[in-house]
Amino acid sequence: MKASELLEEIKEDMRNFNTKQMEENLKKEDINPISKQLAEFNLENYYEILSKNIPKEKDFDIEDKKIAEMRNEIKLFFKGCSPESEESFKKFIESICVYLSLIAKKPLHPVGMDFRDGKTVFLEEKNSETVYYCDIKQRQAEIAKDYYTCKYCVCIPSELKGN
Repeated sequence: MKASELLEEIKEDMRNFNTKQMEENLKKEDINPISKQLAEFNLENYYEILSKNIPKEKDFDIEDKKIAEMRNEIKLFFKGCSPESEESFKKFIESICVYLSLIAKKPLHPVGMDFRDGKTVFLEEKNSETVYYCDIKQRQAEIAKDYYTCKYCVCIPSELKGN
């Protein structure tokens, strides 16, 4: 599938998601800082997706198999972690993840996100390119049982930094 076709599919899926509740939650003073950071990140990507177009000369192919595998992995994630989430929210998150990994080539979590104990996602500029690293990607791979969505993230495990 062409990236432009996938983007249009994602846009169609996202048009049905109502962001008002998320936007209202962000206004609350007692919101958990990590929840706030994730909500802001998701909304930022939502608006980016809706405004994004891929010019014909920059379009590229994405394997259908990879798209299907990633979507399935995200479904397993929700089944294991958050089965009570609304279907529209699950589709919203799935769409953002597919977009970030396969089209935008950005991390699945915001840069600077606090995963505890100083672990985070960070970036470096190398040869005029942005390279993303994650302090927990390697550990997540080691403990993954039923699903491992991190394998689709563009971040390099920080343990491999400099290699």
